[in-house]
Formats: sequence, structure tokens, C-alpha cells
Amino acid sequence: MKKKINSKVSLIAYLIANGISVPHYCYHNDLSIAGNCRVCLVELKNSMKPVVSCATNARAVLQNSNVYHDSALVKKARENILEFLLLNHPLDCPICDQGGDCDLQDQSLFFGFTKRRFYKFKRVVSDKELGPIVKTVMTRCIHCTRCVRFAAEIAGTEELGMFGRGTSSEIGTYVDKVLTTELSGNVIDLCPVGALTNKSFTRLSKH
Repeated sequence: MKKKINSKVSLIAYLIANGISVPHYCYHNDLSIAGNCRVCLVELKNSMKPVVSCATNARAVLQNSNVYHDSALVKKARENILEFLLLNHPLDCPICDQGGDCDLQDQSLFFGFTKRRFYKFKRVVSDKELGPIVKTVMTRCIHCTRCVRFAAEIAGTEELGMFGRGTSSEIGTYVDKVLTTELSGNVIDLCPVGALTNKSFTRLSKH
């Protein structure tokens, strides 16, 4: 590929900058790479399996291979991941303050699968008290860790973290403390699924 690409640009950032829609939840251009939602998969030429585009260097790939963002392999992989994310996500869109402005809702409709194969009791996670601004519904959380990385990298406070393992994983504060940073309200805007919302606007109508 003859076009010069910054050596630090991730593949997902390059694709989005060039008008290609790539679903993502954990990725944010102002935060470090987590690579844990796995939904930003793309296929590389001569590759056995899709790769996570947020954790892949754009220049290294595009100079030596072709990228397929909408192949049958990629579509199937994304459908499986979205199905897994929705497996424990509550079906409360009509009463969710993020309803109609939810990344999980939008991307599931656009990139996901319309049929459900698994039926089981959904896990329930207790809500957290994060202070006077942020309201939590942690059962909606998909563990993208945007809030955790924002607190550590932008706000400069190591107050949020991921606890537990496997199906018991959840995000919370250390030693049951509240968010003390003046920037705590920003995690509301970063949350893609309505797990973190604004207490002042709970259940208010949208105009």
C-alpha cells in the first residue's frame, strides 16, 4: 500500500477515518486499547481467523495484506459475539435511560443476529453507589472498561476496577468508595449501554 500511514494508528481508527463502519464497545480514540469486547473483528487475507482491529497496527497490516471488514467470516464472528453480549443483558430497553441512544441496541440491530439460540436465567449484578451524579444499573454492564480506563488515564484516579472472574466479573470501586473526581460525570457519556446514567435525568422524557 503506497499511502503513508502513521505508525501508531490502529486498524480500527484507520478504517473509521476512511468511512468504514466497524462495531466497537471497548474502543475509544482517547483511551488506551483494551481489546476485550472483540466485536471489532476484521479478516486479513491469508489469515485463518479474524483479528481484533483495535489492537492491530494499521500500517503493519495494510502494507502487507488486504483487510475485509464485511466478509462472511467476519459477519458470523460478530453475530456470535453480539449474541454472547446479549445473553445476560436485561431486556429493559423501554425503561432504560439510554434507550434509543444505545450503542449495544444500535449495533445489535445493524451487525447482529435476529434469532436467539440460548434461553437461560440472566445474571443479576448489584448496583453500586458512585456518588451524587452517576446512577448505576450494573446488570447492563458489558465490561468494556471505558469507565475504568477514563478514571485512571484521564481523571487520574485509580478508583474503578474489574473484580471477579468469568461470569462473576463486575466493575466497581475499590473499598466500596464513591467516585471523588470532578470528572466523574464523563463516565456517563462514555458508557455504551446505559449501565451508568445521570441521576438528575432518570426517567425524564427525551425531546
